[in-house]
Amino acid sequence: MKKGYLYCYMVLVLFLLGGFGLLSLFSPARAYSDNENRYLEGYPSFSLRECLDRTFQDHFSAAFSDQFAGRDVWMRTSTQVKKMAGFRDISDVYLGKDGYYFAKTTQDDIDQKRYLKNLRYAEYLGEVLGEGASLLLAPSPGEILRGKLPEGAPYYDGDAMTKMANAVMKKTKYIDTRSSLREYAKQNQVYFRTDHHWTALGAYAAYSTYCVENKLEQHTYGYFDVKRISDSFLGSMYSKILDPMAEEDDLYAAANTPQAEVVCDGQKRQGIYDVEQLMKKDKYAYFFGGNYGEVRIKSHVDSKKKMLVAKDSYANCFVPYLMEDYGEIVMIDLRYYKKSVQKLLREEQFDNVLVLYEMSNFAQDTNLYKLVH
Repeated sequence: MKKGYLYCYMVLVLFLLGGFGLLSLFSPARAYSDNENRYLEGYPSFSLRECLDRTFQDHFSAAFSDQFAGRDVWMRTSTQVKKMAGFRDISDVYLGKDGYYFAKTTQDDIDQKRYLKNLRYAEYLGEVLGEGASLLLAPSPGEILRGKLPEGAPYYDGDAMTKMANAVMKKTKYIDTRSSLREYAKQNQVYFRTDHHWTALGAYAAYSTYCVENKLEQHTYGYFDVKRISDSFLGSMYSKILDPMAEEDDLYAAANTPQAEVVCDGQKRQGIYDVEQLMKKDKYAYFFGGNYGEVRIKSHVDSKKKMLVAKDSYANCFVPYLMEDYGEIVMIDLRYYKKSVQKLLREEQFDNVLVLYEMSNFAQDTNLYKLVH
């Protein structure tokens, strides 16, 4: 009798896997995943040459994983099972305390040679511009909130990387925001629980340090009239594991900012915020509508000062705090910016240049060489 049950179980499992496999192969392919905020791999066309060198098999395997029927349901189920089994590391995401999820970034993930090269690219800006150049490497959430990481979870050494940055930066000013963020984090939320970005308050803490280091007038947090714009934000860390027990984050943004003309990759936009993004999965794209190669912000203020920001997405909720201090801010994302940065610096007179990245992203970025070209 037991052997009969075993056979039935095996047949059922094979039937389910085979059925889902066939459904995955013959269902219309999805191009984009809202949950994961990324484009999905499509099935490749057969090529004998690619089959022989295994390129076809690799692409097909990646596509089958992305297109598997009920993918989101399976991810949720897998996360639940692993959590019940005591896992605190799922899909390279640490399940931390108090509902926090952290990107698993260990020392092995940091390419020290690339990090040093990228620091030297940032230092070159100071050699060209003098005192007007700054580098701000936003600490990763796990560095500021180490007490919320799982017990004994490996994490990269942010202190050592900060020491290296201080040692390399001679002409470019290195802005260390860790003390400010840790102070605010004692009583407040400076990073999202479900996303890898800092919150509006976390960005303000970094802004306050930037103002001190660059002798700018620092406005209070209350001055910016920061308001809640969403109470249902589920970010990038949630998207990797789809934990049904995740707590939604509140999303805030500064309401008291100057009126401005905004042009993103040559297209005019209605201000610095994109309200339509609040109806979508990636609500962080509320800031400027997402990432572009070049964003130009001309604020209606008295200041004639001009600023260039070479950035990743951490800058998107940081820059609005600076709009009263600069008549024009140009943001460039080196992943998408195709022009010469040095030519831009020669043709336009920038009073300040800021390189603003999350630290581990800066260490792994392959586009910072563009700063010297």
